[in-house]
Amino acid sequence: MKTEFSLTRSAAGGSNAPQPRWLVVDDTEGVLELMAMMLGKIGAAEICRAHSGAEALEIYNAAPETFTFVVTDFEMPGMNGAELCRRLHELSPKLPILLATGSAQLSAEAARELGFCGLIFKPFPLEELSQAVVSAGVLSQPGREADAKISNHEAALTA
Repeated sequence: MKTEFSLTRSAAGGSNAPQPRWLVVDDTEGVLELMAMMLGKIGAAEICRAHSGAEALEIYNAAPETFTFVVTDFEMPGMNGAELCRRLHELSPKLPILLATGSAQLSAEAARELGFCGLIFKPFPLEELSQAVVSAGVLSQPGREADAKISNHEAALTA
């Protein structure tokens, strides 16, 4: 079952430049939905979702050159976030991968040693996720135009 889909689409203005893609990975549906919505508010990127490390690799391998950022949970059945990070870095060594976890067992230093560009603890506010994305070097500043895109997307879903 492939669950990849876009939460936001390319910016207005008629640009044909490809939009960056971000991948969010979490085995808990509600957390996955919330993180995807939050990421959509932060930046003008296509947000793709995966429920497991294996599914994330499948989605990533379909078009690795299009992905510019990954956010993953740590504790997931099958392949955990550390293994996913290792395998993604085998394919794209410079890909920024942010660890978002509810487990206090890891420190920021330990996360970096595993290859993550940063660590945030769930639950986290939008501002903290936004700062983590900026710190990862993915954005210089979170986009405000994304709020309008989310509203337009939600309106399209109810129409």
